[in-house]
Amino acid sequence: MNINSNASLTVSLAQTPYCKKHRYDPQNPLCAHIIFCGSIVKVNDSEAGLAKKALFSRHPEMESWPKDHNWFFAKFNITNIWVLDYFGGLKIVTPEEYYSVKP
Repeated sequence: MNINSNASLTVSLAQTPYCKKHRYDPQNPLCAHIIFCGSIVKVNDSEAGLAKKALFSRHPEMESWPKDHNWFFAKFNITNIWVLDYFGGLKIVTPEEYYSVKP
């Protein structure tokens, strides 16, 4: 069986009060969104402990979910980031640039 692990995740300011407050239609580029592209990768043994702690601390009931469903811990290996926040097209941000930004 072939498996395609490619994935994308879009996060938009339309998910917050920002666009409504500024009267931006969710499709207006000023109602910015960011698109993360990459692949889903099973975590390795050294990452599994942290993954379990992070998931079960937020969703404790999942720890007792049936083991025979073959659940596994994975991470999103981001390879491309696109930002649409103004007219004129996407801005490309590398994962290195994204992760180096200080809040």
